[in-house]
Amino acid sequence: MRRASLAAYVVAGAGAVAAVTIGLFFWIDQPWGTVNDLALLVMTAAIAPFMLAFWELGGRTPTALALAAQAAGWLAVATWCATQALMIVGAVSFDYYAPATGAFAIGSVALAVIGLWIAGASLLAGPWLTTLRWPGVVIGLGFVVFTFGLLRGGVDTGWTYLGGVFYEFGFPIWAFLMGRQLVARLRADP
Repeated sequence: MRRASLAAYVVAGAGAVAAVTIGLFFWIDQPWGTVNDLALLVMTAAIAPFMLAFWELGGRTPTALALAAQAAGWLAVATWCATQALMIVGAVSFDYYAPATGAFAIGSVALAVIGLWIAGASLLAGPWLTTLRWPGVVIGLGFVVFTFGLLRGGVDTGWTYLGGVFYEFGFPIWAFLMGRQLVARLRADP
């Protein structure tokens, strides 16, 4: 749980950097787009150890299904991070203003799987997850809405904007609050 709480704070910190740098990118342009891409890579990579807290603390899902969900979540994180890293180094290119295809579509679908994991894990978490349960469900579904927009028309759709609010702003805030909850739990039960 210590690693998971640290990972939640990494998600929050990298998400804050991503939120600021996307604004700077639209205002100034490069290098802020690349910094934003790197921050999103760090934010998303940190989700995997954060997922372990949900496993450790348990929930209302039989072990086999919970293990399958963990594996799917970790695979989705790895897939999204790989496509993002390939894009950052220029090995693949994305046309952000067209419907997602190729590596962009693969990364987008991986992001939807991550969102479904967040929503499902939040919904099915045990009684340890209290006030952050429903915000987690909404944020996870926001990832799915974001992906729908990317697959349907690229970054310049209402769906992408709506889902992007949950992905770039809501998720880091929720992760920060989850980090606080995990730290409080560790202090109460070392």
